[in-house]
Amino acid sequence: MIKFFRHIRKSLLEQNKMGKYFKYAIGEILLVVIGILIALQINNWNENRKLRLVELELLENIKSDLMQSKISIDDMVSNNTGQIAMYKKLLYYVKEDLPEHKGLYRYFGNIPTWTTPYLYFSAYETLKIKGVDLIQNDSLKTQIIDMYDNEYAYLIGDWDKWEWNNNQSISMPFYTKHFRRDSIDVNIAKPNNFEALKDNDEFSNIISLLLFTRTKGVREGKRIALKLEELINSIESELDQR
Repeated sequence: MIKFFRHIRKSLLEQNKMGKYFKYAIGEILLVVIGILIALQINNWNENRKLRLVELELLENIKSDLMQSKISIDDMVSNNTGQIAMYKKLLYYVKEDLPEHKGLYRYFGNIPTWTTPYLYFSAYETLKIKGVDLIQNDSLKTQIIDMYDNEYAYLIGDWDKWEWNNNQSISMPFYTKHFRRDSIDVNIAKPNNFEALKDNDEFSNIISLLLFTRTKGVREGKRIALKLEELINSIESELDQR
């Protein structure tokens, strides 16, 4: 092809047709430029296609992590809702001055415990390394960032830390003084003196505090679980477009 063009140029020069030669030369340059632009366009298309495949793979992995996290949050909500019922029962026994019975021992065993959700971050960490701008859908990108950097951060950095601090500084010191774990069933605990506990305002205050923080955690857990479901659906919609 190059020899063909060269032959035409030489022929025009030999015939002293300079006007046609320059027109031909310009046309040849335009063909070369167009060829380069087409090559660049194809290259850009290939690069964008590769980036899209990386994006879709990351979205698949993020979706999987979100689904696992939602299962964990749902378990947290269920377990802590059960504990809330136990705390209310204990406060009822104190308020009504009801006698001790062995059915309460499992309630006592749950006083210093709570369920923390295990959240999955690996796919999101990979996304941050590769660059969050890989997510082309701006709305979806905002949803993902909000879930990990705000909602998850609240559950772990605020609510769970709040529970932990209360446990270490308030409930556990009191608990170790007034209760003893069963040597066979560690989920059971007995009070040293339940009648004295009923007259101890600190005991009622601690149970009320646990009831408040646990209720807060359950409420926020339910809210975040709904947002997780919405985010998972948004990712599925994006994946359906591939």
